[in-house]
Amino acid sequence: MKGMLLKDILNIRGQIAYYAVIIAVFFAVAAVTGNLYFYAGISCFCGVAVPLSAVAYDEKDNWERFALAAGVTRGRLALSRYLLGLASFFPVWGLSFLLFVLPSFRTAENLLAVLTFGGMGLLVMSVVLPLVFKMGTEKARAVYIVVILAVMLCSAGLASFFGLAEGAVPVVAAVLLAAGIVSVPISFAVSCSVYRKKDF
Repeated sequence: MKGMLLKDILNIRGQIAYYAVIIAVFFAVAAVTGNLYFYAGISCFCGVAVPLSAVAYDEKDNWERFALAAGVTRGRLALSRYLLGLASFFPVWGLSFLLFVLPSFRTAENLLAVLTFGGMGLLVMSVVLPLVFKMGTEKARAVYIVVILAVMLCSAGLASFFGLAEGAVPVVAAVLLAAGIVSVPISFAVSCSVYRKKDF
């Protein structure tokens, strides 16, 4: 498993540097403007963007076929993608909490927003990854764009909702975070089922 993860990181190290620059810019803008949503929204996509790039490289090189011939199970192939996604998402999402070092960010609303986007990020990954395994990266990119637009709309809606319905915010944050956590093992099971039926 470590070897597969290392292989993916080496393959997409250029993209990782690109993502790191974007994340740093969004983090800086959020800190300067005092708008946590600006950074929290972009963090939702890291759990998909990185494994999507890795799968694209493997599809181009027919690496899955080689891995299966070498004795790697389909379940381990799927698991490596989820581990890569989680290893990409959690550090980026975790940076959101660094914003609370600034006194202006230390509000209950901002904390609940970060927790909400954590759940949304896990949900995005859980929805998109099985589609990537089923459809391939090229077709799945269209779905990914739709998901990005949907999350952006949700981000704008949540910002307004948090300001209008303060009493319901903790419930929404808890439900979305719990849904995100529960969705990951369900999504992994679906992906394993897809992989078992896939002809490489």
